[in-house]
Amino acid sequence: MPQNGFRASAERNFDDLDTDRDGLLTRYDYMALAQRRLEQTGAPADTPEGEAVVDAFLNAWDIHARALDTDRDGRITKEEYVRSFESLARAGALDTVLTPISLATFGAADRDGDGRITAEEFGAVWSRPGTDLGTAFSMVDADGDGRISAEEYARARRRLLIGGT
Repeated sequence: MPQNGFRASAERNFDDLDTDRDGLLTRYDYMALAQRRLEQTGAPADTPEGEAVVDAFLNAWDIHARALDTDRDGRITKEEYVRSFESLARAGALDTVLTPISLATFGAADRDGDGRITAEEFGAVWSRPGTDLGTAFSMVDADGDGRISAEEYARARRRLLIGGT
């Protein structure tokens, strides 16, 4: 991906993470994202699926804070995030955050626990504004079987985060 592509992805991702729109990422933002995912999926926080979502987002905060908070003030500015995004993506470090979040979110969305999510379950967790969910579901359902596996979902979330698709 060209440099400006990484920058655009980084800026979009920062904006998605900044839940209170204050221009900073804090532990609060990551907790708010976990709560949003739980609300979207209907998974209670006190279930194993709910706890996995919360743990994944708080782990993401811990990793991001260590890697991106260059002035160590407990907050990540947009510039700190953007400056480090490309190197983290190329080194695979973003996968250490994204994969657990994707798998935990998938687990919470998989209401019947069969290891696959339906179009309805997918709609609860694919929250990119302006997205045609039917088209997005078809694109994520790589094998075309009408259900999405955890691997298909994680791969698509990675493309969305890093590849801008």
